[in-house]
Amino acid sequence: MPQRSKILKSMTRCSKVNQRTKPTLDAVDAAWSSVLSTLRFARLHSKEEQPLQRQLDVTLLTGFLGSGKTTVLSHLLEHPGDLRIAVIVNDVGAVEVDAHLIRDMTSQQISLSNGCVCCALSNDLSDQLQQLSADLYDVVLIEASGVADPVNISHVIHGLPACRLDGIVAVADPTSLDTYLDNPQIASLLSRQLQTAHLVLLSKSDLTDEAQQHRAIDLISAIAPGSRIISIRKGEIDLGLVVGAAINGVSMPSNEEIDAFPFASTVVSPAGPWHPTDVGRLLDKADHQLLRGKGWFADGKKNLYQLQIVGRRWSIDGWRNDAPCAVVLIGAHEGNVAAAETMFRSLDQL
Repeated sequence: MPQRSKILKSMTRCSKVNQRTKPTLDAVDAAWSSVLSTLRFARLHSKEEQPLQRQLDVTLLTGFLGSGKTTVLSHLLEHPGDLRIAVIVNDVGAVEVDAHLIRDMTSQQISLSNGCVCCALSNDLSDQLQQLSADLYDVVLIEASGVADPVNISHVIHGLPACRLDGIVAVADPTSLDTYLDNPQIASLLSRQLQTAHLVLLSKSDLTDEAQQHRAIDLISAIAPGSRIISIRKGEIDLGLVVGAAINGVSMPSNEEIDAFPFASTVVSPAGPWHPTDVGRLLDKADHQLLRGKGWFADGKKNLYQLQIVGRRWSIDGWRNDAPCAVVLIGAHEGNVAAAETMFRSLDQL
C-alpha cells in the first residue's frame, strides 16, 4: 500500500498549569457530561452553519521527553486505515531523530527551520497547516516536542479557520511519571501536558507491573480529574481512538502563562566507533543526569546501532537503515549535558 503522508518539522513556545483539584466523583461526571455535550453541539452547529467549508482535523500528540510519542506515531502511520494522514514533527536538537525514525513510512519529508523549542515559530506552523488544508488530507497529526507547551500549539490551530483541533492526546511514561512530578523543574510542564489532554495514553505497559500502572493512573487522575486513560504497549493504539479525541475525553484548558521549560541539548557527532557492549557498560555505571538521549552510533565494523536513553533507562538495537552517526543529549542544565558529552567521548579512547 503506497504511503501518502507528509512529515513536517516545527517549533513552538511554552506557557501556567492549572492548580491540582480534588472534586467529587459526581462533580467529575457532571463536568465530563457538560464538556462532551458542548463539544458535540459545537461540531454539529458548525456543520449546520458552514456546510460548504471543509475544515482539516488536527490532532496534537504531546508528552514529556521519552514518553513514547514517536512509537505511538509510528504505529498510527503503519495502520492508517483509509485516512490520508499528514504529520508535523517537532523535535529538539540539531539532528532530527524523530523525523528520521518515521521517514521510511512517508512519501515526502519537509523540514521547517530548527532551533530552540521556546522560540515562537507559530507563523511557520500556521503556514504549513494552511498549505495542508488546501490538499486532500483527512487529518494532521502533530507530534510536539517533549518540552513544548501544548496550549501554545492549540492556540495556533484555533486561529486558523480552515483547521479544527480534533483533540489533544498525551503520552505518559509510568516508569518515570512519579520521579518527574517530584521534580519542580519538570512538574509544571508535565502537569500542563496531562491537564490539557482529552486522552492520556499510558505507555510501556509491557515494562511495568500492575502496581506501577495503578500508581500512574492515580497520579494522572489527581492532576487531571476525569481524564480518559488507556494503557498501551509498544505504541499500539487504534487510530479511531486518537482521531476525534476531543469528543471522547475531557481536558482542562488554560490561558495562563508558565515559564519556559529550562533545558540544554548538544549533539555528539560523529558517534563512534564504539562497541555496543562498552556503551552499555558505561551507561550502567555512569551517574549521568540526562533527561533524554537518542540517535545512532557505529562500531569498528561500521555497523549502525540505535541508542535510546530515558533517564536511567537505556536500550541499544541494531539498525539496518541509513542514519547519521550522531546522538542528541538533552538535560535540564548545560553542565549535565556537557558532562554527558565528556562521558561519551571517553569511549573514543577505548
